[in-house]
Amino acid sequence: MKTVKLSGGMAFSQDRELETFSRMAARGKRLVGLGALGHGWSFEDAEPEQAVFDVAYESEPDSGYFELFDKAGWTPVLSHGNMHVFKAAPGTPPVHTTVESQRDELVALRNFFARYAVVPVGVFVIVGVLTSIVDWNEWVEFGLLFVAFIPLVYAVMPLIAYTVKLSR
Repeated sequence: MKTVKLSGGMAFSQDRELETFSRMAARGKRLVGLGALGHGWSFEDAEPEQAVFDVAYESEPDSGYFELFDKAGWTPVLSHGNMHVFKAAPGTPPVHTTVESQRDELVALRNFFARYAVVPVGVFVIVGVLTSIVDWNEWVEFGLLFVAFIPLVYAVMPLIAYTVKLSR
């Protein structure tokens, strides 16, 4: 039976998401994909197992990338875009063993979302300026601002989350 659990977002609650994967594995649910519109996780029935999960980000992984994790005891579970979820037996050293490697990954993610946020911010500003200059029906203005706001949220919120994590 397929189960979908809502996600708080890897940018905001990565540790909580990874703990959810472990709890679901112990209950006999295997992570198989993303939930509806990427707002959650999809699980299927499987044999219960004790496992820890970790995530790594790599935009263009080659076979050597996954071999490195395999040699360290980590099995690939799910890849989506540049995000790769791995599982291992409890007690396996974490994917990121140094603070520097964690920081490097956070910097890369922050920079990715900073570049990604430029277009939605620009579009939102242009729509905002247009709605203040042109006299449209208030519902049209609201609709335009709303449609421009949606991608802005998906670009700026992770950017803020990664920036805050880096400042700690």
